[in-house]
Amino acid sequence: MIDRLLVENTVRSFRDRYQLPGISVCFTDSSGEDYPTAAGARHIATDANLDPYDHLRVGSITKIFMSTLILKMKDEGIVSLEQTVDSILPGILKDGPHITVRQLLQHRSGLKDYIWMDVAGTKCIQHAVSSLHDEFLPKSLIRLVATHDLEFEPGTEFNYSNTGYILLGMIAEKITGESIEYLTEQWIIQPLQLERTYFPSTNDLRKPFAPGYSRATSDLTDLSDEISEITNLNVSIIWTAGALISNPFDIQTFMKSLFNGQLLSKESMTEMMCFLEADDPKQSYGLGLQQYTFDNGRKAIGHQGGIHGYESVTLYYPDCEMSLTVIVNQMPVGVVAMADQLFREITKGI
Repeated sequence: MIDRLLVENTVRSFRDRYQLPGISVCFTDSSGEDYPTAAGARHIATDANLDPYDHLRVGSITKIFMSTLILKMKDEGIVSLEQTVDSILPGILKDGPHITVRQLLQHRSGLKDYIWMDVAGTKCIQHAVSSLHDEFLPKSLIRLVATHDLEFEPGTEFNYSNTGYILLGMIAEKITGESIEYLTEQWIIQPLQLERTYFPSTNDLRKPFAPGYSRATSDLTDLSDEISEITNLNVSIIWTAGALISNPFDIQTFMKSLFNGQLLSKESMTEMMCFLEADDPKQSYGLGLQQYTFDNGRKAIGHQGGIHGYESVTLYYPDCEMSLTVIVNQMPVGVVAMADQLFREITKGI
């Protein structure tokens, strides 16, 4: 049994130590007991405290949800991981006949990452904050890379590419005839009663929410001299690659359900956790899940996310059956290392 006050004090000390606007955390012990807590400000210009259930952007944690949707479709017999992109979305890619659904999930398709491609002389990702009133359709994002040569032969290497997860969203909609918002709601959010999780169709966040703060340049490639507040974001730019909104408690509920076998078949969970080498020797990648190996040799499974104004990570430690989700309303902060350190401090007496 974990001391709830210990969790709260540890989170508070991390907020002060790293001088964060706010940090929202949910720790889950081996019995399944949740310890949601938050420290810091919902908004740095006010006295309002961040609440652990406030809406926050979770970035690429979205990819676990998308992978789960695709694998649920596989379990229903309506898609195969070995199907090619061209068999579902004919003609959308020059190399569509050679890239499979599995390779999209694994980041082993060889496709360039659309977010770094130029749109009117500006990297696509910058339009997330500069073009709030424009709608970027998924097919227009794919068009940015559709005719480019692949980085490598599909299946032979790893290269993290958001392009694959935009295609997976399009594949899910094409096969089911339903929107991603509807599929996420009906297949995951409602069954698990994730009360503050949603796939957004507008650029703002539902109240109560904490705005994000960024010390990065708008293309996310360097540090800025000033911190900027980011309330709205053009979610059409990031769509199924990272637009989900949630909070650590809901993410923990989802992760517990995933690893407890409530969402997918045993076969699909085995597929999901078939980890192959990535571009970091301390990380490997499955189907929408990352495996981390930390300096003490301990392994954790989950995913990290980084999006304008927010950094997030969810980690499940299989050796002790405990887990942790951390979302910080600032970027960059190095959230993965921060979260593992937080985990060690909470559990050091166990």
